[in-house]
Amino acid sequence: MKNRQEGQSTTQSVLIALFCLMVIFACLVFVLDQGRVPYHTAPVPKLSAISQTELPAVLPQQPITASRPAKQTPAARLHSLSADPETDMSGLVRQVVGGFGDISKGRVLESYLLWAIGSEKSDAYIDSLLNSAAAKGDFQIPLALMTLSGRLDTKSLLQSVLVAAKQAEPTAQPAASPSQQHLLRLSDSLVGLSLAYYGDPLDHMRIADANGSIARMAEAQVGQMVEIPGL
Repeated sequence: MKNRQEGQSTTQSVLIALFCLMVIFACLVFVLDQGRVPYHTAPVPKLSAISQTELPAVLPQQPITASRPAKQTPAARLHSLSADPETDMSGLVRQVVGGFGDISKGRVLESYLLWAIGSEKSDAYIDSLLNSAAAKGDFQIPLALMTLSGRLDTKSLLQSVLVAAKQAEPTAQPAASPSQQHLLRLSDSLVGLSLAYYGDPLDHMRIADANGSIARMAEAQVGQMVEIPGL
């Protein structure tokens, strides 16, 4: 009995000693942790403390340039001219169309063109309108404005009216140039060639005279070489 009591007393002493050791160890860990700042409580730097020079340059700054205004099409420029009360658009169109030997019934081509310009129609619309009217027989396409494909060269017609509007302005005489050779394309017309090489649609007869075989463009062939007389 006495031995049993002694054994219980020894076990209790060991347990008490272990508990005391655990308490001492816990106190030591607590004291050591007071000198360190946990990572989750570290101070966060303020954004205002970061200067602009510290930021990496990701993309180079591009100079800001003013956008260029879109270039007006011939039809838009003609409408602007027709809105000017000092411009006689009817007289200009009559002069240009008549200069190409208009043989339409009652000047239908002239009427169609004046209506389209006054109605602010686009270049593509005017081209479709005039070629559709010619296909229906409302007017005959002047030979000088006929392309190799047999269509009306609407672009050159519109540019011719613009040239006529500028004829009153003083211009320098063009420098002399030698004769040239031109390879015909499907979209070429005598007026178009005259505008491209001389800047004047009414010089188309010089090209026609120098090339008797292309007096009617629709009878020429793509790839045919023609002479462009020099100035």
